[in-house]
Amino acid sequence: MKKIYIFAVLVMFLTACTSSTKFLQRGQYDAAINKSVKKLMKNPNKEEEIGVLKRAYEMANQKNNDNIRSLQYSGQPDIWESIFHNYDQMRARQEVVERLPQNVLTKINHVHVDYNQLRADAKTKAAEFLYAHSQELLKNNNRQDARKAFDELNRLQRFYPNYPNVRSLMDEAILIGTNNVLFVIKNETRMVMPKDFEDELLKITLKKLNQQWLNFDTRESDVLYYDYSIFLNLKTIDVSPEMVKELSYEETSRIRDGDEYVLDQNGNVMKDSLGNDIKVPKYVIIKAQIEEVRMEKSALVQGTVDFYSNRDGQLIKTFPITTTNTFLHRYGRAFGDMRAVKADTKKILGLKAMPFPNDLQMIYDTNEDLKSLTMDIVRNNRGLLVN
Repeated sequence: MKKIYIFAVLVMFLTACTSSTKFLQRGQYDAAINKSVKKLMKNPNKEEEIGVLKRAYEMANQKNNDNIRSLQYSGQPDIWESIFHNYDQMRARQEVVERLPQNVLTKINHVHVDYNQLRADAKTKAAEFLYAHSQELLKNNNRQDARKAFDELNRLQRFYPNYPNVRSLMDEAILIGTNNVLFVIKNETRMVMPKDFEDELLKITLKKLNQQWLNFDTRESDVLYYDYSIFLNLKTIDVSPEMVKELSYEETSRIRDGDEYVLDQNGNVMKDSLGNDIKVPKYVIIKAQIEEVRMEKSALVQGTVDFYSNRDGQLIKTFPITTTNTFLHRYGRAFGDMRAVKADTKKILGLKAMPFPNDLQMIYDTNEDLKSLTMDIVRNNRGLLVN
């Protein structure tokens, strides 16, 4: 970001330092015009600047007029957008120049041109072509042409936001041009899954990943053709036995226990420079015995996320997916000096045993992680689905 800012500042600095004559020599006519106008607004008697402006203004308009003539001579039906933009450039350029005093306009031989009607005619013809051509593209009933039609209709709306029937045609283009993707869950584990487990998985918010020309569904629609399918294949589901471990261990802590005198080598109390007895903190090691019970159970779900093309039935790509759910409950008691018990251990003191979750609940609780992992895979590989 910092580099972009520095580059932008450098460009602005170089532009500010470039003279109108330099812009003219480079063929950057509009930059030369803007520079000259800015200077002539401050001092309309700068003859050199008037000369630059006159030349740049003539060359710029000549370039646009040459473009228009070339387009008209081509005889192609799709020329009117470009013609409109050329007229629009000349209109905007004229507005810049006409800010100058009349004496300057006289010196550059400026004659006001009414571009409004020229622009209006070009805009009308451009809209008529875009409307007719987009309809022809939609008749082909294929994705790429539908997307081109949508782009043309979008450009038409920039000319005329309320052009008749455009919204309906754009909806048709979206319907034809969009790749639809169906998300399917397949159970290959030989284990009967509870229905609410699959229902919960199908709540995955793939709709958040929709983008232009790409739509995800988790429920099949009778009115849509699905170009691609994404299968979440559940291949392995394993739930461990319920395990109860009894642990016994010691925790210690070094704490201050008053003070003690410092003795010299003869066993006498040492004195400081003021004659006071020298004392230092006294530390002792305290201990506590912990008896802990750990209740553990885990569930493992493994599978793949497979991307298929329904156009030819081919597997595009497969991604492994694994998630685990662990139940861990600790409780215990302590004997000895409670000051030695660590903060984490204190949390389990006084707790009691609790029931283990059943196997189905252990499996069900992998759901959120499965959805999150699947979402990440689909999000990062949407590019496989947009052709």
